[in-house]
Amino acid sequence: MKHKTHHFAKQEKVEETIAEYMSSPVQSVTRDSTIREVSQMMTERNIGSVLVKNGGEYIGIVTERDLTRKVLGKGLDAETTAVKEVMSSPLITLEGTQPVTDANQFMAKNTIRHLAITIEGRIEGIISVKDLVAFYANPRLRH
Repeated sequence: MKHKTHHFAKQEKVEETIAEYMSSPVQSVTRDSTIREVSQMMTERNIGSVLVKNGGEYIGIVTERDLTRKVLGKGLDAETTAVKEVMSSPLITLEGTQPVTDANQFMAKNTIRHLAITIEGRIEGIISVKDLVAFYANPRLRH
């Protein structure tokens, strides 16, 4: 396994979990997919990131920001550049049973906008800054 799931200390009060706000099922591409293919997939599915696989194993993530900074910013050819050349790796994950606030803290501290989520050790979804906005906009959380 090429990802390490981060865990935070358990908290006493019951909070909404990351799994409740993550996007699922996981959208993925192979490491040899071209940037053009990945970009089209993200546009068609209205998503901001996809996980990258090598065989049956997730090895990285590519985001809209990666496409902008690493492809357009460097003038790479979207038709011939493979996603493995611009993906972020190793894949960083959090456990879906953790509170959503843990994801927010971890993402802010590490300047991450998309994060793979595990359930019982298996990658099952992605949480993004957009998902966190939905969480914090939830009227039940306002005091």
